[in-house]
Amino acid sequence: MRGLARRFWRSATGADGVTTVGYLHRQLLWLLTLTAVGGATLFGAYDEIHSDSVAIRDRTGPAVVELARAHTSLRQADTTARDHLRHRARDHRWPDILARGEEYRTQLAEARSSLARAAATGALNREDQQTLRIASGLVDSYALRIDGAWTQSDKAHLSLANLSYAQTMMHARTSGVLARIAALQDRQSAALDRRQDWGVAPLLAWPVAVTACLLLGVRLVGTQVFLRRRFRLRLSVPLAAVTVLLAAVPVLAFGTWQAHRSQTLAQEAAGLLTPAGTPGQQAAAVVTAESGMERAAQEGNADVWVPGAGFVPLAAVLMAGVVVGTLQPLLVEYAVPRRPAGGHR
Repeated sequence: MRGLARRFWRSATGADGVTTVGYLHRQLLWLLTLTAVGGATLFGAYDEIHSDSVAIRDRTGPAVVELARAHTSLRQADTTARDHLRHRARDHRWPDILARGEEYRTQLAEARSSLARAAATGALNREDQQTLRIASGLVDSYALRIDGAWTQSDKAHLSLANLSYAQTMMHARTSGVLARIAALQDRQSAALDRRQDWGVAPLLAWPVAVTACLLLGVRLVGTQVFLRRRFRLRLSVPLAAVTVLLAAVPVLAFGTWQAHRSQTLAQEAAGLLTPAGTPGQQAAAVVTAESGMERAAQEGNADVWVPGAGFVPLAAVLMAGVVVGTLQPLLVEYAVPRRPAGGHR
């Protein structure tokens, strides 16, 4: 291994007996290849992780929370409605403007708002959007049946029939409103898990990118050594400047780690949202999960790190341009035969 490193350094500095033209040809090929490989793999690894962070923060995470909130509000509204109807059955003079009736309407309105916000996140695909529209329609039908049970509470058989229809719409095992919303929430939670997972591509791309950038740095330093020895050039400022750009690689790696940690925190927060438990427990879980996702987004600093995806290709193009602009004139000068003194070839 040490021998291979020594040979690579000798090749990078031109200390292996190569001619000036041969070295410049070889170094151009090495530097441009490493720049292309390092830039492409670094961009792919960095961009995928941060794109997932933005998707979790702006789309998938909010969709999971809003679906869980809608599920909770509908369970609360259903419990309140049944309690309200039991009071009404015992006393037909029970007025609709009492606190319990207003609470039911508030909870139902919150559920509808949450479903609308879930649809607006953009996280749901066409099939899920259709499922959500069906669920929203069933909520409207449920509300009509509950209203019918209320207005006909003095006719026990009609009131009971409306309530039975409403309960079926809400609680049917696979086709009810709660089941449909829970299925949507499960699919969005699974999507969040997939985005949180590193995936094969970034895990392979990061080692390749780091290795390519490390070798590129060695080659750039070796070029400085060669230019100083052969051309008496103390320092090539353009090459030194692009070499400094490689210091951004560990910074971008830290940003990627921070983004992935933020994704993990968001996933842990979403794990609190389950259809199990009482409505009160669900409501508390929604508040805790929403707070956890907000903290995860703050720790991820996506607004700071996402622009780095645009920096990588620009830096790669700049580096390639500087390499060509520095070495190509020297190559042309040494590759073209010079006329002998006196103006004759």
